[in-house]
Amino acid sequence: MHPEDIEASEKFLFTLEWLLAVINRHSGHFDFALAHISYRNPTVLGESYGAAIASGKLDEFSHALRKAFRKTDLVARDGTDFWILVPYTPVNERLVDKIRYIADTASQCGLQIVDRDISIFALSQDLIAPREDFSAAEFLRYLKEKHVALAHQEVSLPNSD
Repeated sequence: MHPEDIEASEKFLFTLEWLLAVINRHSGHFDFALAHISYRNPTVLGESYGAAIASGKLDEFSHALRKAFRKTDLVARDGTDFWILVPYTPVNERLVDKIRYIADTASQCGLQIVDRDISIFALSQDLIAPREDFSAAEFLRYLKEKHVALAHQEVSLPNSD
């Protein structure tokens, strides 16, 4: 993984850990969205391009996400998973549309061969409180595993139209 991705992931996890604690301790309304982009079958990309080129393509996508979002939005890459923490944004179509546009743009560099799932989560006390003992990394693994039941919105790309 690119050093910039490692630094971004560490910053992301630190911030998420802090945010989870704040949301869990305070009953006020916080508008934070957490988006997860999952490349469901990472071996397809590796088999198609080879590990080094596939990793480069994932790095390109990671950089495209960072450039497309605001400086206050944090993007982290964990293998073939991408997480985006978006403060002060209601969970709505606009976030999904933005991610969909970026994913479609990334398709131009070859990533379209892999099915992608986008899950949008509303960070709330209801979601966080039962898992207050989780670290940020454990919380992300939990969300990834239970995304169908917990996500506010789910989108699979490419669409099967």
